[in-house]
Amino acid sequence: MQTALDNPLVSILFTVAAVGILGWNLQPLESLGVALALMLLCIDQGRMALVDLTNIRQIPLNDPQVERFHTVTLITITLELLGFYLAWMQLGLGTALVLISQLFFNTAAKVQLYPGNLEPIQPFGVKERSPVLIANTVALGLVALWQSNQLRQITAALLLAIVVVYLALKYLAINTAATANGDERP
Repeated sequence: MQTALDNPLVSILFTVAAVGILGWNLQPLESLGVALALMLLCIDQGRMALVDLTNIRQIPLNDPQVERFHTVTLITITLELLGFYLAWMQLGLGTALVLISQLFFNTAAKVQLYPGNLEPIQPFGVKERSPVLIANTVALGLVALWQSNQLRQITAALLLAIVVVYLALKYLAINTAATANGDERP
């Protein structure tokens, strides 16, 4: 199944966004912490967009759950890209939009797709996504504080720390699970 967003286009859009976020937000210093956090998130979300779109292509869309997941994924990618590009000029608003897109995805996507499994459509609702939802909510609160000029340096540092910890846990857990299953790839 081919969508309006194909892998090369998605890769290019997220790569340009990641470079632009840092390019436009190197100064002042409190912007740099938020920009670094958002750039790391942009790289991760670009990767996840590619994974989700690839998984969708490998599973027929005749299942309503897959159709819903496909729609939610496309809406999320669109909102993320709008947020990442908006962040070039309005760092706080762009970051908030990206986090809102994550809240949307993690509440609207009720499944995860595993094309190679016997049961490729696995239920994965809000309860299973609650740690990510909590992290997104805390990060959104920090962005709101940062945007309102409240403790900008501290909130920027905390936001960067949350993103780094989130990504470290995410990729360490993937690598650990892959190794446990005998797979060498994350």
